[in-house]
This record gives sequence, structure tokens and C-alpha cells, in this order.
Amino acid sequence: MQLESIPEPFRFTFQRRNKKMETPIKGRKLSILQVAKVFAILLVVIGHVNTLFYRNFNFDWFGFGSWERIGGVDFFFVVTGFMIYYIYHRHFGIKGKTREFLLKRFIRIYPLYWMFTFLLLGIAVFFPALYEPYSMERIWKSILLFPNQPILSSAWSLSHVIFFYIMFSLIIFQPKVFKPVMASWVIITILIKSGLFTQWDSFFFSFSTLEIVSGSLVAYISLTYNLKQYATNFLLVGVTGYFIVWLNNVYLLFPVYYAPIFFCCFALLMVLGISIKDRTDRKLPSSLVFLGDASYSIYIAHGPFLILYMLIFRETLLMSSLGYSISMILITILSIASSCFVYIWIEKPVNAYLKKAVFQKKVTEERNVATQKLKGA
Repeated sequence: MQLESIPEPFRFTFQRRNKKMETPIKGRKLSILQVAKVFAILLVVIGHVNTLFYRNFNFDWFGFGSWERIGGVDFFFVVTGFMIYYIYHRHFGIKGKTREFLLKRFIRIYPLYWMFTFLLLGIAVFFPALYEPYSMERIWKSILLFPNQPILSSAWSLSHVIFFYIMFSLIIFQPKVFKPVMASWVIITILIKSGLFTQWDSFFFSFSTLEIVSGSLVAYISLTYNLKQYATNFLLVGVTGYFIVWLNNVYLLFPVYYAPIFFCCFALLMVLGISIKDRTDRKLPSSLVFLGDASYSIYIAHGPFLILYMLIFRETLLMSSLGYSISMILITILSIASSCFVYIWIEKPVNAYLKKAVFQKKVTEERNVATQKLKGA
């Protein structure tokens, strides 16, 4: 039945995409969403600097130091799931793409994470007064990003990201088999977290991983349906929702069962709205684009830098002279700036080298195999 033959009141407004509808360009970089990662990482840094000052000086902004989350990591989880599905959904069922996906994710996540983990291990060895000794179990779990409180404590969420990567790689390998498995996992996780049937708490059915999977669902919706007329509404509701949750956390206007649920829902709406607007090429400030590119380095490196600058400000009496608020602002800026240098000097060149070494070798091997086949023919 053609859409035109359906009476107007009964038409489904969320029209499915067809060839005439606007579709994302293959390989298009989602520039606005990339810049939106700056919002997530800034919230993460602000949350951590408030936690540090609250624990050490009993001072924070608006009670942030005592909140479980302020929404940054939830936005980060949703964006992660969205980007992974958006980039790799075309690879489902294609031979060799599972290995390629896992290699790219390994290169993206582990080298920089290991550098800072081993840096903290070295500090613990040479300056034992600063850190308590780490058990061997905690060390190897931290290195592999097994479920645990990692040595690089600000990177706790990476275990959930790695678990999601494993599940997603299985879908790439056998989508017909593992898509239903993923759907079942989502249902089981929701039931567990609802508390209706059990209070079982398990890393493998965590709300954090569910947020990442939800981001993938939003990517599917964005790619499948034409929701252009709702983009601004999604974005406004999402941003407003974040402010309402923040205000409620400060003033306790009404009881909330679990604030991250609301952060997740509003983050999903924001990401959906941004992704729809991202179909139009827009010129964005180069500084924001750079911060978006450097977001992973900021995420990994900001924790040690926050501690370093906090110690410097405290020992040099700058904190006493400037006050806590000004000190927090300056420490945050210095930590982000230092993390950007980590991106320029370490993450970017190391990733480029490893990708070239790994994937150029693969291309060369495939060419050699093809050449041998031609010679045999």
C-alpha cells in the first residue's frame, strides 16, 4: 500500500527512509557529535575535580562532590554506542571485519591506557608514601581492564566499553545469531535493574553497559527513520532534562529512584537530535573540533593531572591565596591543557604508527596472496 493512499490522520509520522530521503554519506564524520563529546568530557572532569576537593577539603560546587554521577559518563556511554553502530553496522556478517574491528578498538583503547597505568604503578613503587601497594590481582585486572577498580581509577568505565566491544564483535561475526542474543541481554538487564524479580548485581548485566547499547539503538533509529522535523525538540528536551536533574540533585525537589536513568534518557534524546542535525555539513570552531578529537586523551590523562596540580597548588600555598573555587577552575584548565598535549605528543602519533604497522602489513599480505593465486593460475 502506498503512503498516499492512507488517510492523513492515520499516517505514521516517523517515516522509514527510502532512496529519496536524505541519508548519511558513507564515511561522513559526525562533526557536531564529535564536538558534543567535549560536553561529556568536561562534565567528567568537573565531576572528578569536585570529588577530589570534596574528599580532601570538604569543598565542592553545588554538591557535585557527593553525587554518584553528574551526567558526563552517561553521555559518554551513549555517544560510544552510537558511534560504534554508526561506523561499523555496514560490516555485519562480512568475513574478516570482526578481527579488523577488534584490532582497531584495541589500538584505540589500550596503548594510552597502559601508559598511564604503568606510570601510576611506577609512582607507587618509587614513591610508596603517595600510594598504597597494589595487589597482584588488582594489577593484572587493571592491565586487562577486567571488572575491577582499576589503578587508573578515572578509567573505571572502560571495562564496560570493552564488554560492549566484545558483544558487538559477535554481532559483526554472526549477526543472525547474536542480534537475538543481544536483545535477550537487554531484556534481562532491564528486568534485573528494575528490581521487580531480583536484586542481583552483576557487571555482566550492568546499567552502564545498557547505556552503551542504548546508544547503538539510537544510531539505528537515526539511520532508519526520517525524524528531521523533531531534531530540535529532541535536543531541547534532552538539555532541559539534564538541567532539571541537576536542579533536583541540588534542591531535592522530588525523590528520584536512580538519577543515571534520567541522565541516560536525556542523553539519548540529545544524541538523537544532534545526529539528525549532523546530516548537514556545518563549519565548527577548530578549537572545539580539536577538543573532540582529544577527548579520549583527556578522559585517560585528566585524573593523574588533577591530582598533580592539586598537590602543587596545595604545597605552594596557591590554594590558600586563590581560594578553592579559583583553584578548581585553574586546575581543571591546566589538566585539560596537559591532556591535550598527551593527545598531540603521544596518542595521535602512537595510534597512527600502530594502525599503519598493523593494517599496512595486512594489505601487503593480501596482495601477496592474490599475486600467488594469479601466478598459480
